[in-house]
Amino acid sequence: MNTRPPACLVILSGGQSNRMGKDKAIIKLGGHRLIDILIDRFAGKADRLFLSACQDYGTGLDTISDDPAFPDGPVGGIFSVAAALQKARPAISGFVTVPVDAPYAPADLIERLSASGACAVARDQQRIHPTFAYWRCDVVDSIRATLDQGDKAPSLRWLAEKTGAKAVTWSDANLFMNINRPQDLLDAQQGKTAGA
Repeated sequence: MNTRPPACLVILSGGQSNRMGKDKAIIKLGGHRLIDILIDRFAGKADRLFLSACQDYGTGLDTISDDPAFPDGPVGGIFSVAAALQKARPAISGFVTVPVDAPYAPADLIERLSASGACAVARDQQRIHPTFAYWRCDVVDSIRATLDQGDKAPSLRWLAEKTGAKAVTWSDANLFMNINRPQDLLDAQQGKTAGA
């Protein structure tokens, strides 16, 4: 009998995309939308896929919108996902996150980040990448409960530190490349990053 908890991936696609100037989820690279690239990459590796977004972009995936009671930004998104999963899907003890603008995200992301069952964050040889992380719902909820809602919205780096997330290292920094600006998209189209 398999007692492994469900492997859950959440694609973070609720950002403002201010630097890009349009919704990054629907930007095309190699003829495919960024959101579809990630869905295709991880569909066979996760038992459940969710979008942290207010729409499903025609994917048919369940969405989890940011709770307005939580801080703005990515930490609010993580808080919202953890709270929603605890309430509606208690069998899911944690989830891996990947940003929608990361078309070269490592294929073994879910397996490696969730291996220990404790919070974990991806890193390369130079720095951590806290949008690529495994978050335990109960740990995130306990931190949210102690946060003063009047405080400035904290960063994901702050949340990783608060959860005691351990770093899991990949040797290739290009796996964590984000398409944040039009120039990043142009570079990716011209094959200036790994995996293109």
